[in-house]
Amino acid sequence: MHREARISNYLLAGFALVSLVLLSLPLSAPVLAFKACVAYVLNPVAFYGAKGAERLSGIPGRVRGLLVADIENRLLREEIRRAAWVQAEADALRAENQRLRPALGLKPPEGLEPLWARVMERDPLHWYRSLMVDAGSEEGVALNTPVLGQKEGRLVAIGRVVEVRPRSSLVLLVTDELSSVAATLSASALEGLVQGQGGRRLLMNYLSSEVQLQAGESVTTSPTSATFPPEILIGTAVRVRPRDPFLTYQAVEVEPAVEGSALTEVLLLKKALPGRSQSMARSQGGGVSQDAAEAAR
Repeated sequence: MHREARISNYLLAGFALVSLVLLSLPLSAPVLAFKACVAYVLNPVAFYGAKGAERLSGIPGRVRGLLVADIENRLLREEIRRAAWVQAEADALRAENQRLRPALGLKPPEGLEPLWARVMERDPLHWYRSLMVDAGSEEGVALNTPVLGQKEGRLVAIGRVVEVRPRSSLVLLVTDELSSVAATLSASALEGLVQGQGGRRLLMNYLSSEVQLQAGESVTTSPTSATFPPEILIGTAVRVRPRDPFLTYQAVEVEPAVEGSALTEVLLLKKALPGRSQSMARSQGGGVSQDAAEAAR
């Protein structure tokens, strides 16, 4: 303790001696340069701005150039950090724009509105059956709310809500054995029922046995679906199963467009809040005009 006190006293005495020597020396160019360098090292902020120019006015040119270069270097580093932050914000906005773009072309049924939610967790024992999202009854989510994903700018049918909590919901994936969706083959316009198999692939049943089916057709939701809007992509038919002589229909295996395990965000079509649908209708030109209202009176 006494040793540290002695060292601090020696340093204080040394600084005082240097200060007295500097004060006693004439204001020559070397002395001004030395004072400016010491002041800049101890407090560089004082050299920024208009007052900094006054401090550098009496310093020799070479020393002034070095100090100005260091000041500009510090300012440029700060600008680079700000530019990096702005670039990060721009990248985040661009990614959000790409994420929200598919929802712009979606025409949900009347009374429904889109809600983005993040995937919270997946059950390893039921990887192809369900997942949990961070939106619940407080956001207007209800049972059987359709859940969509996206792939390459296109919306994809993912599943439906089967359990609702205040701030989270359980989504039953289309690959679950208890899941089924009315669907249509895009090329042949055949309607069938896509059913989950508890694994990676789906099975589309009840297709007409009189039509020659081929792999490669897109499978989309049917207008008769009670859960999903029409023409939402489900997947691609990858294999036509051999015909069973005891059945009156054909079946094809369907590869889902997006796996539930690859999702980080989903789009829920929840019920619109009271009054919001009316305001949206007015903004789209669906409201009653003032002239019509006066005429009705």
